Amino acid sequence: MSLADDVAELEEMHETLKDELKTTEDIQYRNGIKTDFDMAVKRYESIKPLIGKRKSLDVRPTGERDRAWERIVKVSDTEYYLTCFEWGWRDRQRLEGNKVDEERKSITLKREGEVETIIIHNAKYGFTSPSTFYFYNCNLPQGMTMEKYRGSNYVRVLKEDGKFDYYRADKMDITFYRPKGGAYWTPLSVYREVKHSLDRKKTKAIREKLTTFIEYARVMLPLVEPKYSYASSLDQHWEDFVTLKNPDEIPESWLRAVSHYAHRLNNYNWSTRTNVLNEKGLIPMIQREAYRMAKPFHVEPVPLGELSFDRYKGWV
Repeated sequence: MSLADDVAELEEMHETLKDELKTTEDIQYRNGIKTDFDMAVKRYESIKPLIGKRKSLDVRPTGERDRAWERIVKVSDTEYYLTCFEWGWRDRQRLEGNKVDEERKSITLKREGEVETIIIHNAKYGFTSPSTFYFYNCNLPQGMTMEKYRGSNYVRVLKEDGKFDYYRADKMDITFYRPKGGAYWTPLSVYREVKHSLDRKKTKAIREKLTTFIEYARVMLPLVEPKYSYASSLDQHWEDFVTLKNPDEIPESWLRAVSHYAHRLNNYNWSTRTNVLNEKGLIPMIQREAYRMAKPFHVEPVPLGELSFDRYKGWV
């Protein structure tokens, strides 16, 4: 073998290795095509179905043939869908005559008369997988992309004025329509977000109910041994917990709770190599836990199409 042959072989190996090291984002950008109804028809007709055992299933991969879970499916002359959820075991179940649950669609494209509709299906297992997120992003039609914002997933939709609207995609299937041959999509069925803010009148009433327990906890905090224990802080029945049944007798549960707070507020100071009790954090921690249980919120609808961050969404 000549030097030139050696170099050619090394270059081929290098290209193969580069291809193997592609990220999921790279793969989806390489395979994806911005797909509206007309493009769905073209893609379906241009892809040869797999042969072999799965020939009868009309499997048409949208990219590499060995990524057959990413495919385009024809439902009828007026409806197609793209999916990245049709794993091989589901095909095997079909071939064996076993029942398979509903079709796992990602993007459905329809044309009925002069109206084109797109349904962006909520991902079965969320959009946490980069491959799933970029499959949607790279196959949505022109004027639509996926967007991550503060842990949530949105479809970003171009408007006629050149600006964008954002619609939450990880809560439900969302639907848009446009005239045949149109350029801009109009929301038909989308998730309406709300935002929570604290109701000050309700939080004031909660703080008044906590007063006796907070006074006790503030006095006892520096005196108790820090100790972690389950169910020792406020729980769903926090009002019963902080209400003294006998004003002359402090229940043992209060002491355990304060010991638990001492454990949580006991910070290690690396400069002095000592434990430092953060006493200032006690009252905010108790109040926050009571708020989390009571949920004293105002609920405000977010204007349709706007991004939203709800700092209390984990509480509800």
